[in-house]
Amino acid sequence: MPIDVINTEHNVFLKINAHNSSVGSQVDTIPLKCISVGVDVSRTVPAIPVPLSSIARGQSETIAVDLGMASKSITLSGVITSATIRRSHTKSSGTFTPINMTAEELAQLIASGVDSSGLAHYQNFNELVFLIESNIDENYVERNAVERIPFTFASRGSALEKDNERVPLPADFPTDQNSTGLTGFIENFNFSLEAEQPTQITFSMSFRVANIFP
Repeated sequence: MPIDVINTEHNVFLKINAHNSSVGSQVDTIPLKCISVGVDVSRTVPAIPVPLSSIARGQSETIAVDLGMASKSITLSGVITSATIRRSHTKSSGTFTPINMTAEELAQLIASGVDSSGLAHYQNFNELVFLIESNIDENYVERNAVERIPFTFASRGSALEKDNERVPLPADFPTDQNSTGLTGFIENFNFSLEAEQPTQITFSMSFRVANIFP
């Protein structure tokens, strides 16, 4: 039976450029069944050895210049199955038409999106959402109930407050499951078609977190 992106229990989504946040995670998104999600953050701090420092101090020294640079990527692996999706360009009579796609069709759809450019409004994927459970909101207040929110690299607190002290222009911390996830691009996408399981396609994917221009 196809999984439906409208299913509130689904946790991982790919969103295309055309996605409109006002419709939540139900339109212009692709649901993924992941068995693992890996997060990699690499901080870049140029380090400069100080000449002659060991002569003056008896030990060598290195100066590190923190320029606030880091690279972030997400790796995913799992299976693609048949799914019911909705596209904004198939809207009819005020409703988004549900489309049942096979696993092979979804794999082809993702592959063609990775092969496109940011100018392809309905092809290119520019946002990854994987939901995590959150007990503390954006202001460090304990919630009445556990909320699912997109994983983020943002910190809690308004500008110059709480975790964002000395940070004048912080990114918004997600407030609910419809908040913006991780923006960027798919670096690589691999999948295998296997005769023994024709309705399930194993895949792996690497997503680079970035602000893309134009």
